[in-house]
Amino acid sequence: MAFWDDLIDPVELTAEAREAADDAEARKGSLARYLPSVEVDDIVIEVFESENGLIEEAQYRAFNAEPELAGAEGGSSFTIKLPALGQKRFITEYMQLRNRNAGDDSMRASIVKHARAVAVAIVSRMERQRAVALVTGKSTITGRRFNSDDDFGRDPSHNVTASALWSTSTVSRLADLEAWVDAYVATNGVEPGSLLMSKRVLRALASGEEFATVLANGSSRRATEDEVRSVVAGAGLPEIDVYDRRTAAGLLIPDDRVILLPEPGETRAEEANELGASFWGRTLTSMAPEYGIAEVEQPGIVVGAHRNDSVPHNAYVDSDAIGLPVLANANLSFVAKVL
Repeated sequence: MAFWDDLIDPVELTAEAREAADDAEARKGSLARYLPSVEVDDIVIEVFESENGLIEEAQYRAFNAEPELAGAEGGSSFTIKLPALGQKRFITEYMQLRNRNAGDDSMRASIVKHARAVAVAIVSRMERQRAVALVTGKSTITGRRFNSDDDFGRDPSHNVTASALWSTSTVSRLADLEAWVDAYVATNGVEPGSLLMSKRVLRALASGEEFATVLANGSSRRATEDEVRSVVAGAGLPEIDVYDRRTAAGLLIPDDRVILLPEPGETRAEEANELGASFWGRTLTSMAPEYGIAEVEQPGIVVGAHRNDSVPHNAYVDSDAIGLPVLANANLSFVAKVL
């Protein structure tokens, strides 16, 4: 299959794809705010497990004696192999003929459209894997062509179910949240910065009696979202982050739980944060001479177009990427089932 670059070269096509990927992440409130995209020049990474926020105390010493070395037992690390992912889009012979009749600009626009679509498909799959990691503390992939299971070692006590589910209005939501924040602090030495939940969980939170507004006639009404946020903030709890993202495969995070996480940040970073990162490696495709991609730009999603030399002259827009979200300190996530 011949390289098809007479209308748009792979550098331009890859730039279009990456722009679409970044737009999709920003527009849909991606979990990359917690596990930012970090580009690496490899397909294997070594992750050094970050220490929690609890400070190891210094030790008294006798005069003329050396100070004790901190962390004498040494830090732990683990190695992760980044898997490949991608998608191919078909441009039929008929579609090419119709677009050719409309001119090269129309055909070029069609190729770009497919390139942007495959890029969004890739980041959507990466987003689902971020969700898997945050919900389970693992990176489990079960697919038609690839399977893996990486356990990031989250403490089992960070996966809980409310003793009384929030479907009952008399259950104290604030007491539950405060208890879970306390457990988070006991493990990590720092408070969480975010309460990630679905709109369904937010409604269940608002239906609690402690959030209700008593009216002049003695009746009450359920709290509005702004009122819930105000009460939660007033109780010294983290900010609520509503997340209901879904793909054709369904919800990314089940809509029956609350996830305590660090404060969100930018979707892209130079290095992992304390929780972890979404690592993007360098593909063999990106290094192919015909793609012409500069070495510094090779990590990340790469897109090109190919067309059959023989009849039928079908064409494809091909995408390639290597990446995986990784939790460096899985205990900085805490999951509570509430419904």
